[in-house]
Amino acid sequence: MKRKKRILVAPLDWGLGHATRCIPLIRQLLAGGAEIFIASSGNALQLLQQELPNLRSFEITGYNPVYPNGSSMVKAMTGQMAKFIKAIAREHDEIETLVEKHNIDVIISDNRYGCYSKKARSIFITHQLNILMPFEWKWIERGVNYYNHKQIKEFSECWVPAPDNKLLKPLIKEVKGVKARYIGHLSRFEKRSLPKKYDVLVICSGPEPQKGIFEKLLTEQLQHSPFKSLVVRGEPASKAKNKNVGNAIICNFMNAEQLNNAIAESDIIVSRSGYSSVMDLAKLEKKAIFIATPGQTEQEYLATELMKREIAFSMKQSRFDLIKALKESENFTGFMKFEQDESLLKNAIQSIL
Repeated sequence: MKRKKRILVAPLDWGLGHATRCIPLIRQLLAGGAEIFIASSGNALQLLQQELPNLRSFEITGYNPVYPNGSSMVKAMTGQMAKFIKAIAREHDEIETLVEKHNIDVIISDNRYGCYSKKARSIFITHQLNILMPFEWKWIERGVNYYNHKQIKEFSECWVPAPDNKLLKPLIKEVKGVKARYIGHLSRFEKRSLPKKYDVLVICSGPEPQKGIFEKLLTEQLQHSPFKSLVVRGEPASKAKNKNVGNAIICNFMNAEQLNNAIAESDIIVSRSGYSSVMDLAKLEKKAIFIATPGQTEQEYLATELMKREIAFSMKQSRFDLIKALKESENFTGFMKFEQDESLLKNAIQSIL
């Protein structure tokens, strides 16, 4: 009898987006008869353990980024580069051990640079083949991407979670020596029609301290508003009960099923403009207001691009005004008829099974 393909899925631990977008990938791999192992760290690992409790999981080295309160994002990340390089080297050693011990056939790494092995087919998932730098830091962009491309080339191939490069054009320029394959949007959610329950749903995500700043900003404005709202804090490890603050319900964590329903029951979603969040809301065809994480160039680009296309209104965190944002969002279409092509993911998965 032919042995099942053993596949190790390892998402990055910067926020929950990398982990959540691996869920539909894992589900299709399981449906195809593969044996799946999970390797990650922090909240990303905890979320996957909750969503997929029957899978064997391993804790590997975390990157543990520290985001700035208000200073330059690039300066803060550059200052932690030595820590990140050490984490990449450690996770690579850990992955090699797992591959050897568990006879892993395929590794799928979502933005973890060290999760590859010459002993297994290694696939890197990213929507940033090219990392964008702010204007004042453009002079180091070439060097940053030299390292980015060098690390990606350690993998057998690169999967891009998009149907094409239309939305991500500056982020996905062709890179010599990188075999890129578009696999379509990755979202763990399903479109549903449910009765309205909330006027506003806030989804908090990303590393601290910016996640806490975002949460505090929205909670303070919502508690003094007439809108019935729900704030999901994105804390899978928390055991605290829900609480009410004015008209707002504060919830520490929702699993995929609960959050899927909450989004369907809400008029408008306020969230970061992270790529995974954008793809989730596109899948569910919802209206959204985006607040990019300050200094995170990719989120700022996506928020600006979606605003230009009159899909979603966005506003800077430093001057965010909920009432104004809700009023302005009336002039935006939301994610209606956003292109979806599920065959791209199915074909990619079939190629490794």
